[in-house]
Amino acid sequence: MIKCRVEMWGLPREVSGLPEVEVKLENGASLRDVIAALKRQVPALEGSVICQGENRLEDTCVFNIDGQFLLEDEKLRLKDGDCLRLLTLATGG
Repeated sequence: MIKCRVEMWGLPREVSGLPEVEVKLENGASLRDVIAALKRQVPALEGSVICQGENRLEDTCVFNIDGQFLLEDEKLRLKDGDCLRLLTLATGG
């Protein structure tokens, strides 16, 4: 069992009302596992941040880990103590 911290920025923070959430995951967990845990712990995220009925983020949101933006990385395996940032992608014109 591992624990990861998910910091909420932008829309995820606005929707959840939380600055961060700690999720408990099985060893070898992926980003989809984090999303499933977030859906259970913060149901308000589903529909605006997390796709309704799926374990994937809406196109407007992304995880940032160590300065890298990650949408879906099946090869990534999280480690105990990892910190992820869940944020809204900036749009510009």
